[in-house]
Amino acid sequence: MHCALAVLVTGITQAAAGADLTRDYLTAYNDSCAFGTAHAKTLRTYKVLLVPGYLGDLYPTYFNDQLRWLAAIGVEREKLPVHAGQSVSVNGPIIAAAIAQSAKPVILITHSKGSVDTLEALLSDANARRKVKGWLSLQGTFFGTPVADKLLDGSLLNPLVAALILGFFGGTQESAQGLTTGAAKTYHRKHAAAIAPLLREVPAIAFASAVGSAPEDQPSTTLEIPHELMAREGIRNDGLVPLASAVLPGMNYVKVSGIDHIATVMPARRPFSRVRMTQALLLALIEPLRALPRDAGCTPRR
Repeated sequence: MHCALAVLVTGITQAAAGADLTRDYLTAYNDSCAFGTAHAKTLRTYKVLLVPGYLGDLYPTYFNDQLRWLAAIGVEREKLPVHAGQSVSVNGPIIAAAIAQSAKPVILITHSKGSVDTLEALLSDANARRKVKGWLSLQGTFFGTPVADKLLDGSLLNPLVAALILGFFGGTQESAQGLTTGAAKTYHRKHAAAIAPLLREVPAIAFASAVGSAPEDQPSTTLEIPHELMAREGIRNDGLVPLASAVLPGMNYVKVSGIDHIATVMPARRPFSRVRMTQALLLALIEPLRALPRDAGCTPRR
């Protein structure tokens, strides 16, 4: 039972036009038989591309649970070699090329800055975009983070804290600059007219989360400092990204609590099943999967 998850009462205004799929997600997450053999067979008709974010260069375990699960059920998959310290102009073409080279239709699973890099790829390459049949964005930094603002405006006076947080952003000033709220809003204003039709063409779900909403809801130890920097200003966040930053206007979304920015892609402080999360999101995202019944021959796990 995924006791840490709860539907968040507060909404995010950017996602007003998108559908709230949180309840569907929670139902599937808590049903260990929701994703069965028929679903796996259908998923094998796609190639899954996984796009890491900030910490992808540093942690080899990034997306490991998802990659092992996809391999176990025979799904073609690839973790793309993007670089957290590089701009969207560098990483976007890498993603677009990987999509174009796939012999199968593509499902994208992206995290953090990887979601921003992927947005650039989809906006800039219409041919690649047509091959994408689903996009799961996990805690994307679409509207930036105040932590990057504080890092660059001199608010973080403690050099050790500043160095720690810079590491979260790929270790370069350039990568941090790209994730400031100002830079993110400028990018969105420039591309807003193209983003709306993109989301009509590509089925997409934004997974957004926050920690610290209840006494038992604690962020990963590694993320306590950036979490607190935002929490002091009343900003609900996952330890690195505000809840409201993770959803594009018009994007369908899932909003949960108790899941920090690391837990969706690698082991964190609190236990969390990244495989069941991915299964539940895929069931909500991909129409052919959604049309299949739950696995009748499955014995529910307790």
